[in-house]
Amino acid sequence: MITYPFDTPAGSDVEPEGLRLLAMGQVARASMNGYPVWLALAYPAVRQVLSDPRFSREAAASGDGPVANPAAANPDFLSSMDPPKHTRVRRMVANAFSPRMVERLQPSIQAIVNALLDGLVDHGKPADLVGLLAEPLPIMVICQLLGVPIEDRPQIRRWAGKLVADTAVPPAEIAAAMHQVNAYLDELIAMKRRTPDDALISALIAVNDQGDRLTAAELTANLQLLLIAGHETTVSQLGNCVVTLFRHPDQATLLTSRPELLDGAVDELLRYSRLFSAVLPRVATEEVSLGETVIRPGEVVVPLVSVANRDPAAFDEPNRFDITRTGPAPHTAFGHGPHFCLGAQLARLELRIALGELWRRFPALAPAVELDDLNWKSGLAIRSLRALPALW
Repeated sequence: MITYPFDTPAGSDVEPEGLRLLAMGQVARASMNGYPVWLALAYPAVRQVLSDPRFSREAAASGDGPVANPAAANPDFLSSMDPPKHTRVRRMVANAFSPRMVERLQPSIQAIVNALLDGLVDHGKPADLVGLLAEPLPIMVICQLLGVPIEDRPQIRRWAGKLVADTAVPPAEIAAAMHQVNAYLDELIAMKRRTPDDALISALIAVNDQGDRLTAAELTANLQLLLIAGHETTVSQLGNCVVTLFRHPDQATLLTSRPELLDGAVDELLRYSRLFSAVLPRVATEEVSLGETVIRPGEVVVPLVSVANRDPAAFDEPNRFDITRTGPAPHTAFGHGPHFCLGAQLARLELRIALGELWRRFPALAPAVELDDLNWKSGLAIRSLRALPALW
């Protein structure tokens, strides 16, 4: 039987085994951590699994399942809920995590990026784009958005490294990190109730206290989700995007000469540059067809978004990186349906400013080492660089 996760090198933008399976059908049978699962591969199959209410996240998160990381199975996470509970909690969090609150961060993100790039110059060549840009930017932004003390960044980064682990950290150590983050957030919530500010935690507390619609566990858990997922994925994807542009210098040159292409370039990078292979599994609650395959009640389906983003039925020449690409299909990097990433707008904003300013100020930016020699982290649920030395 096929074994998932695939043995794909961390530096690879694509899942060759996934594409091989996709050429044979929309879904494939596999074993994941010893559990039988269905892999949803084709673009329409992945979008169906992510939007069809007959595929349950709640059922997948309760009890035993193929995901080894306990941080992915917290029943109080938005990502572990089905409607109507998911609808209620997401509405509460989305009200505080509004586009207006994100957009007002733009001048601040711009200032942070400018300061970090000044630091790059001060450091001199070669400079590590991970340590000097990709790591500090998202954690500084999420701390400001949430109202988290900036001096707590080092500890938050340590927790984040454990909570996105797959095999790199023992489950007991991940569970301990979850407990520590929750204790930290409980204290922070209590402090914000006493002394509110204009950041997201205080806004969410105010909205919640007015209607008393979130439990204490739901409030803490979803603040943890925003704090950790709200920055760790952007740290990794920013580095991945830079590597993709390094691998396609013609596209980097085009972006430099035509900055109006930046928004489209960010979406093409999100489609093309693999951050993770799959999103969290679902369990079928009744018989449902995916393409020509019948999924029976109780069977687990894993949606492979990285493969869907390379489906030739959805994207013309899907293995070609092209920042001028237009429609018709939106990528699945942020998911689809009710669990579409709540932080998508913030991630796009950070990537747009960081990448745009990086190539505007350093149009001759280039890797200082062979790209095949880059050092990638192992044992994580996401694809992430340790360092990215660069010259300009």
